[in-house]
Amino acid sequence: MKREVRYDLLRIAACFAVVLLHVSNGYWYVADINGSDFTVMTIYNSFTRFGVPVFFMLSGLFLLDPQKELTVKKWWTRIGKLVTAFFLWSLFYAFQSVIFNGIKGGWGSVSREMWSQALVRLIRGHGHMWFLMDLLGFYLLLPVLRKICEDVKVLGYFLLLWVVVRFLITTVLPDVGGGMLLATVTSMHLHLLTGYIGYFMGGYFLHKIDIPKWCRYILYVLGAGAIGFTIVKTLLDCRAAQAYDDRWVNPSNLNVLIFSIAAFVFYKYKTVPKRLAESKLVSAMAGSTFFVYMVHPFCLEKLGLLGIKVIAYPVVISIPLMTIGIFAAGMLAGWITGKIPVIGKWINFK
Repeated sequence: MKREVRYDLLRIAACFAVVLLHVSNGYWYVADINGSDFTVMTIYNSFTRFGVPVFFMLSGLFLLDPQKELTVKKWWTRIGKLVTAFFLWSLFYAFQSVIFNGIKGGWGSVSREMWSQALVRLIRGHGHMWFLMDLLGFYLLLPVLRKICEDVKVLGYFLLLWVVVRFLITTVLPDVGGGMLLATVTSMHLHLLTGYIGYFMGGYFLHKIDIPKWCRYILYVLGAGAIGFTIVKTLLDCRAAQAYDDRWVNPSNLNVLIFSIAAFVFYKYKTVPKRLAESKLVSAMAGSTFFVYMVHPFCLEKLGLLGIKVIAYPVVISIPLMTIGIFAAGMLAGWITGKIPVIGKWINFK
């Protein structure tokens, strides 16, 4: 399956959403729950939650197509690239603080404990790199998952099971007194149906099926409603309990699933102007999204050390401005590093 501009645009939008998520969520847990800043952060935060699910959906879309040949060599090469990208970025995040301290205070100031902690971080990876570990698991399952995708009806059944187990049973039942049924299902050990695998496989499913226009419009309305629900329910629950409750922005909830599906379907059927479709800029930006995802926490951390924090300014303005700045800088850096022979492809995971 060749690259399609509509999905490149979706990838760019999802990448921007992830950056916005971490910018708007960075001080969410310390803001005054009853204050206006908390409300603004929650609104921005709620609009971003399709980002990570869509990343998984796009990955599955291009990897699960049974019509696209996947030889053993290609399969292991892809896994090798992912593992290499993980450790290159893990190396960067693990030792960048050690190097910074060594340059600033002299290498004698770098203790053995700091080196030891850096080695642990090298193996575990930075916090946001959990996405790569989940993706690695799906890569290992590719031969099996592609067999399921050979029959759209079988794939649909698998996704139905995933929705029931992940969203209805594990999320809804505890709130409606379904503890016994939840315990019964839990004893089945259907662990495969409790992660992000449905998003990964759902991208290919949504790409393959035809969705009538009337059904799409209903889906868009539901998606908009899901955003509103996320905002209102999060604010109400937090203020009622006077505690930070991020349950409704979790991808394990139906509101986030509906929003993510609506976003994917919108771009699937989006009419792209010819000039935009032929633009090299879109392709270049899509090719830098992995780099932006990997580097943006570093940018946020260093800006924080410089005293540049969203809460230091009116958040309604500072959040989008900081997001745009980090996103643009990451895109430029990703494009530049992509030009580096050999290593550029590994860093950008191409």
